Amino acid sequence: MMDSEENRKSKCQRLFVAAIDFGTTYSGYAFSSKDNWAKVITNHVNLSGGNQISQKAPTALLLNPDKTFKAFGYEAEQQYANLASDDNNNCKKFYFFQKFKLILKTDFEHRVHRKTACLDINGKSLDAITVFTHCIEYIKKQLLTDLNDSVAFTPKLADIEFVLTVPAIWDDTAKMFMREAAVKAGIPDDQLLIALEPEAASIYCQLMYLEPQNESSFRVTELNTEAKYMVVDLGGGTADITVHQLKRNGTIAELAPASGGLWGGLCIDQAFKDLLQAIFGEETMNKFHSDEEYTDDAFDFWQGFEIRKRSLDFDNGTNNIHLRIPMGFMDIVKKIHKIKNEKELIKILEKSKLKGNDIKIVNGKLHIPTVIIEKIFRETSEKIVNHIKNLLKEVGESLKVILLVGGFSDCSLIQNHIRQTFDIKGKTRVVIPNQCELAVLKGAVYFGHHPDMITERVSRYTYGIQIWPKFDASQHKSDKLVSLNFEERCRDVFFKFVAKGERVSVGLERSYPLRALGCTGGTLECGIFISRTENPQYIDDDDCEMLGIVKAEGVEDGTEIVESLIFGKTEIQAKVWHCRTKKQYSTVIDLLSEKTKYPKKN
Repeated sequence: MMDSEENRKSKCQRLFVAAIDFGTTYSGYAFSSKDNWAKVITNHVNLSGGNQISQKAPTALLLNPDKTFKAFGYEAEQQYANLASDDNNNCKKFYFFQKFKLILKTDFEHRVHRKTACLDINGKSLDAITVFTHCIEYIKKQLLTDLNDSVAFTPKLADIEFVLTVPAIWDDTAKMFMREAAVKAGIPDDQLLIALEPEAASIYCQLMYLEPQNESSFRVTELNTEAKYMVVDLGGGTADITVHQLKRNGTIAELAPASGGLWGGLCIDQAFKDLLQAIFGEETMNKFHSDEEYTDDAFDFWQGFEIRKRSLDFDNGTNNIHLRIPMGFMDIVKKIHKIKNEKELIKILEKSKLKGNDIKIVNGKLHIPTVIIEKIFRETSEKIVNHIKNLLKEVGESLKVILLVGGFSDCSLIQNHIRQTFDIKGKTRVVIPNQCELAVLKGAVYFGHHPDMITERVSRYTYGIQIWPKFDASQHKSDKLVSLNFEERCRDVFFKFVAKGERVSVGLERSYPLRALGCTGGTLECGIFISRTENPQYIDDDDCEMLGIVKAEGVEDGTEIVESLIFGKTEIQAKVWHCRTKKQYSTVIDLLSEKTKYPKKN
């Protein structure tokens, strides 16, 4: 698709595409112009700073006591640490959020809504949509400032197509949540695309040859037409994995629905916290992380661990890794364990659950054998590897390449485990693209210019609506029999639009004619239901849930209408129109109401 000069032109109708990659641990933005779309500019120092662990900023938000915005990123961390060091103990009046994106990790039984709560590090609650909105609004402002500084004129908001990235393993409710947060942050609804993170990375790997690259850089176009490849997006919070196929026209088709789990870099952080707790005790760790006096030390320590986590390489013969212990942490250890100096720390190690593992403290540094660190990483990488193995069984043996993208894929321990498992005998090639941490962000910009590059997706669930057909004793349960307008009807029947596992082309529209009943004030409400099975019979089956509601305005009771759902895009869409006049009603789809009535299970 990209070979001809015509196809290389941006398909975007606006002057610029700007992408926001909202991550669990780090967030960033990038943009490019319609005329020179392959030249992607990523965020500058005003979003980064700190120790430059990442080319993005920490996803950290600081709000004033009145819940107004105060700071984001490294600034938020530093300002909160300064507040915490004040003697007046004012910091708990403020709201400080970090690593909160995982509250949107949804599954079949856990959904989000507009009143979903988000807790700050001190346990104070705020509506999650407010937290996300503040973050997106700040990033958007920085993006616009950067864009203005990069061109010879002042672009208007209407000149920009925005793209917001989300994990592909999120459900429809989480995607709608992010859209609403972005709209609240001032991004016009009709100027916003939602991009799925592994898809964005896949597009980047196909189009990155248009940017200057290293000679060794891999790109998807090196694969033969119809070749299958896997995208493994390893971020701070999740592993987001899918299988794609390169089509003859250069487009990309999804072969397996996105899957994965909470196997990102935060798993390593938690495992290391558990290790420290096994050495120094729960009381020490709790005080270090909760006492305002040590907030600055805690931030510095975990930033240092993040740097080491990404740069670990045991191929150089290193037997230990060394981590500097903050003075504040040592003060806590001395007070709680009643020791006077570093030499007495050996008593703590001898009493700990990890005695005999050759862990030492020398000159203020914690010396940990590499075998222990490898074990910490191995537990997470095993989950990733096992999931990849299961996916390979599903898609067959013809998969040629595994692409590792995302910040966590920068870690050599993770890379080595995956390579040692799959990249053997030249059967499957494991590739870490150039700038793998930015693959999703830059790919999201490319997606904004070429939204037609993904042509087919696989439905994770069966989607349908509730209908009340004429009762048929040979097909329907007797307890579903109802009388409606002097007719025997069967209530709660699940009418299937798209089946689980079905390959769906982008924009596929499925419809069903209905008679509008029970309209209140001219508003028709129709439920959308999902199932984990291919052929559900009733909407209250054990494997069925209500996803949300389609609302159509101006529909009179008794009107014959057609309801359509549009599939295959990154977000589900709906239409309702009059059967005879073909008039289309004003229609919205609401997946976020906390008042959604779920079907009662029999």
